Amino acid sequence: MKAINEKSHVKEEIADMRSEINKRLDDLVILLENRRENIGSLEKLQPSQVCKKMGWSRSKFEQFKREGLFRTTKIGGKVYVYASDLNKLFPKDFF
Repeated sequence: MKAINEKSHVKEEIADMRSEINKRLDDLVILLENRRENIGSLEKLQPSQVCKKMGWSRSKFEQFKREGLFRTTKIGGKVYVYASDLNKLFPKDFF
């Protein structure tokens, strides 16, 4: 009788653990989906667009990039700048 009770207790614990794991996995999926939406919604500009808007030379752009004034990302071998970073650096009516 004791062995049967232990087996049912173990089954209940396993079911509880499985339920907790599934809940946490669902939470992770939601977090990852939200992150993907946020990343995808960031406007990206090419360096030539930034230089034209800001009146910078390409070497000035590269200098600011090296100094870490704004984030860049590479997509398909091309460099892009996040417009949100430039908006934070400069007044809205300037950029």
